[in-house]
Amino acid sequence: MGRSILSLIATALAVSFLSPNAQSQTYPQKPITFVVPFGAGGGADIIGRMLQDGLRKELGQSIVIEDKPGANGAIGSAYAARAAPDGYTLLLTASSTFSLNPNLMSNIQYDQLRDFVPVGFVVRAPWMMVVNANSGYKTVADVVKAAKGNPAGLTVGFWQSSVQVTAEVFQRAAGIELLKVPYKSVVDVISDLLGQRIDVMFVDIQAVRAYIESGQVRYLAATTSSRVEVAANVPTLVESGYPSVVTDSSVILFAPAKTPQPILDRLNAAMIKVVSSPDVRERLMSLGHEPATMTLPELDNFVRVELTKWRDMISSAGLVKQ
Repeated sequence: MGRSILSLIATALAVSFLSPNAQSQTYPQKPITFVVPFGAGGGADIIGRMLQDGLRKELGQSIVIEDKPGANGAIGSAYAARAAPDGYTLLLTASSTFSLNPNLMSNIQYDQLRDFVPVGFVVRAPWMMVVNANSGYKTVADVVKAAKGNPAGLTVGFWQSSVQVTAEVFQRAAGIELLKVPYKSVVDVISDLLGQRIDVMFVDIQAVRAYIESGQVRYLAATTSSRVEVAANVPTLVESGYPSVVTDSSVILFAPAKTPQPILDRLNAAMIKVVSSPDVRERLMSLGHEPATMTLPELDNFVRVELTKWRDMISSAGLVKQ
């Protein structure tokens, strides 16, 4: 009996001391959590839920979505950065946290390049300039005219930094003043837009689709360089006379730094397969997104380029790190 117990203990110890690379060969062995640093019902949250079924089939484990909103996504990102690098806690986030916050916020509790490794590209998504349908604003020109006639400026709500910077770039290009009002989530901003407590917002298509279809919200423009296929009747801000206002947001899956390479490879292969699947692509595109896939080296380069692009855009908008 004594030998049997000692043998079991020795076996357990041997398994517990397996190298990370050895353990990663059997990855995953339990559910994987996707931390979304924004509120429920927002773009990244919805996209994460679209990926759940395909990734469960591909990886053999369920995907749990855990929303941790606040501070333009910095709270949830910092939480994910501190997670064990074992592939079981990942960060599904948008441009705000990986390319804007590092250029805007001096006190964030994570370093994008030091603390994270990108493992899966999902989509690029346009921002749409929208207003309450009961407002008097039918065009971008109407908004600009009203703002110029209002010394206090019109109000624009934001819940993440890429929306904030888009508003800053637009107001600078238009020569107007917009009062930027911070919110915790996109749902909160939409609620105040519907209640006419704010004048304008920049938002992704999926978040306001139901309100567009019900006639409560009106599109004025898209922030992309060309028109969005699912809203082809909506002009771009470039067409509206503001060629410098071209922004969008990308959604990417990140793992904590020092995650073993075999796990990174497994996650990247799974993401490429799921995002490329006809069903998922069709669902993402129906929301106005542009799905795409990238290898690990391509992802690393993309994130570094985005950091530089948004740094320059932030500088041109006259914003400083705070």
